[in-house]
Amino acid sequence: MNETITILVVDDEKPIRDGCHRVLTSKGYKVIGAENGRIALDVLSERVIDIVLLDLKMPVMGGEEILGVIRKTYPDIPVIIITGHGTVDTAVVCMKSGAYDFITKPFQIDQFLLTITRAAEKRRLEQRAARLKEDNMRNLYDLDLEKTRLKTIINQMANGVMVTNRNLEVVLHNPALMRLMEISSPTEGPIPIAKIISDESLIDTLKKILSGETAHEASVSQEIRAGKKNLRAISAPALGPDNAVDGTVTVLEDITSYKQLDEMKSDFVNMVAHELRSPLVSIRQINSVLLEGLAGPLDEKQEGFVRRGMNKIDSLLELINDLLDVAKIEAGKLVQRRVPTDVEKIIHDTVALMEPRAREQGIQLTCSCEGLKPVLADPKNMEEVINNLVSNAINYSPEGGKVTITARGLAEYMEIRVTDTGVGIAPEELPKIFDKFYRVKHPKTRQVMGTGLGLAIVKGVVEAHHGSIDVDSDPDRGTTFRVLLPMIV
Repeated sequence: MNETITILVVDDEKPIRDGCHRVLTSKGYKVIGAENGRIALDVLSERVIDIVLLDLKMPVMGGEEILGVIRKTYPDIPVIIITGHGTVDTAVVCMKSGAYDFITKPFQIDQFLLTITRAAEKRRLEQRAARLKEDNMRNLYDLDLEKTRLKTIINQMANGVMVTNRNLEVVLHNPALMRLMEISSPTEGPIPIAKIISDESLIDTLKKILSGETAHEASVSQEIRAGKKNLRAISAPALGPDNAVDGTVTVLEDITSYKQLDEMKSDFVNMVAHELRSPLVSIRQINSVLLEGLAGPLDEKQEGFVRRGMNKIDSLLELINDLLDVAKIEAGKLVQRRVPTDVEKIIHDTVALMEPRAREQGIQLTCSCEGLKPVLADPKNMEEVINNLVSNAINYSPEGGKVTITARGLAEYMEIRVTDTGVGIAPEELPKIFDKFYRVKHPKTRQVMGTGLGLAIVKGVVEAHHGSIDVDSDPDRGTTFRVLLPMIV
């Protein structure tokens, strides 16, 4: 059978496509070039492609959009991101979204070929494994037989592989798993899973799969710790001939380096934010001195310039604070303290603070609370949640609109609803509104200023307090955000 690997190079720069073609064809690969995303998708629909080299920044369709289509339509094709040094963070995000690897421009030929070789070997192994699965589907009930037939393949895989039976005994594993778990002693025969895996969350996941709580066609992805390593574990049921769950299959990948990149990014954001905040606060204080006339009187025009400068400084300080909050959320350090918190008082205080602004914009702002008990929370975080939701509701409501805050006790939970009669959110945008830096696109809201971080922070705060948030919106009629928080009972 012909196993020549076909590679699709998607890049709007002809020198990059030509260079990849020259290097890869000399190594026996078949190479097809595409100058933009639409051409690439046409090629994928017409040809069998084994590997995709994908540039992030292109006209017509960006690399992230193309990656989403490929992961959905062609999930078995490894996608290697081509990125410049300025978009490494985006490449890391793509890795989390399913990209196989990334390489940076300009290419180091040896590293470039090594990455391609690994992807090609992965593709070949997956194709062989798929053929073996088809050939031996009727014999899946015999995991010992499956162990013998797959041993050669899984022993060559860089990721750890672990198969258990219904008794949660490991009946098949590869050397990569032992390396990831830092187990040096040889293991033979069925082994209780606790001797290999110490992470209780993964063991609980496997128990749920065996009990049938997970759909047969579904897989469960989670992050676990193994010593100093961060691992991504993807678990799925192993089905027998009668479609019953006979065991579980788990693949473990070392993502420590990606987590370290995330930490480096967060550390960088923290450093830059702190370095910027100090001089901005000093400049603001100087402007305050000027506005108070302590350095001499200002005429009307001068005062206007200084006030505009103050507004810009306040916007920058708000952005810096939001960036710091996002960094804390990603590091799991947002909640600094938990005390019994009176959310009803926070709601009333927020309404009192926002009411003059709402009245100035011709918006009716009302609130009602009933049956509330304290929440174990950080009061500052709760103020941030209520303030963000109410502020957004006012910003996106037209003159003559209404913003209503209602809070009530529901058994063990507190339900907070913030409803407006504003422009609403289109259905296709609803899944994205909690993403960082995402802002709803609407002609009537172009004048609304913001960082696009508010709702991401709100979601992070609510989930850090073991709560949930969802949204219901009707375009041109209004939006309702619903927050559930556990009360102290």
